[in-house]
Amino acid sequence: MIISCTDDSKNPLPDFAASQGAFIRFVDEIAPPTVSFAVPAEASISLPVEDVNGNTTSYSLDMIATVGGNVSIIDDFITIDSFPATLTISAQMIADALNIPLNDLDFGDNFAFVAEAVRNDGVAFTGQVPVFDGDTGILSGGNTSANLLTGVYRNAMAFNFTFACPVFTTADVVGTYDVLNFSFGATFPITTATREIIAGPGDGQITIVGGEYPDYGADDLVLNVNFTTGTVSRGADGIAFDAAAGAFATDNYGDVSGLVLPCAGGLINLVVDFDAFAGNAHPFNLQKQ
Repeated sequence: MIISCTDDSKNPLPDFAASQGAFIRFVDEIAPPTVSFAVPAEASISLPVEDVNGNTTSYSLDMIATVGGNVSIIDDFITIDSFPATLTISAQMIADALNIPLNDLDFGDNFAFVAEAVRNDGVAFTGQVPVFDGDTGILSGGNTSANLLTGVYRNAMAFNFTFACPVFTTADVVGTYDVLNFSFGATFPITTATREIIAGPGDGQITIVGGEYPDYGADDLVLNVNFTTGTVSRGADGIAFDAAAGAFATDNYGDVSGLVLPCAGGLINLVVDFDAFAGNAHPFNLQKQ
C-alpha cells in the first residue's frame, strides 16, 4: 500500500493502485505500550479491531517474544476471520504458545506482533514496510506503507507491549547510565558515552543531564514519568542541539515517548523527535550502570 492522494470521504485510508489493500486497525485507541503484570493471571489487552476497507478474509498475528532476554518467534499466534472483532492477548495465552509456565513470564518482558491480513482476492498484506535495495534493484520486506504503521491510523498491523515493572520511585531511576546507541552518530560524532539522571525538577519528573547531545550544546532533557506504567513524555522545552556548539543547525526537543524499565536491567528506551525536523523520530536508549 504505497500512498497517493485520495478522497478521504470515499476511502478512510490513503491507498494506492486500483484496489484497496487489506488493513486492520484498532477501533478506538492504539495498543498500550505497557501491560500491568502485577497479577500475572489477569495481565492482558482486549481491544476491538475493524476491517477498514471491508475486504479482509483473515487476519493473523506472528509474535516475537523476548522473555528473560531470550527471543522466540511464534507464527500464527492468533487468527481472526470475521470483523468487527475483539483482539484479546493474555499472559496465559502467551505462556501457552511458548509452552512455558505462566510464572516464567516476568516484568520487563516484551512482545511484538506483526500481522498478515489477507484480502478477498488472496493477496496478503503484512505489517512490514517495503525495503528497496538500490544496489541489487530488489524490493523486499512487506507491502504496507510506513505511514500506515504509525499511531495516527491506529494500526493493528505492527505493535508491541511490555509487561510494566512494579510501581517504582524516582530513587529507582537516578544514577549513571551508559548510552546504548547514537542514532545520529554520523552527523554528531559523540564522545560523551554516559549520562547522569537526577530527580526533578518537579514531582514525577527526572532529568537526563546534558540531554541527548551534550557535545553539541543540548539542554538537559526533562521527562515526565508515570511510575505505575513506566511511560514517559517530554517534561520541558529545551535545545536538542545548537549551531553555536558545532551542530549543523539549532533545534529544540520535539515529542518524546518511551519506557523506563528499572526492573529490566535498568533500561530507559526513548523515542525522541526534533521540533523543526519533525519526522526524525529515533531511538535514544540508556542502561543504568
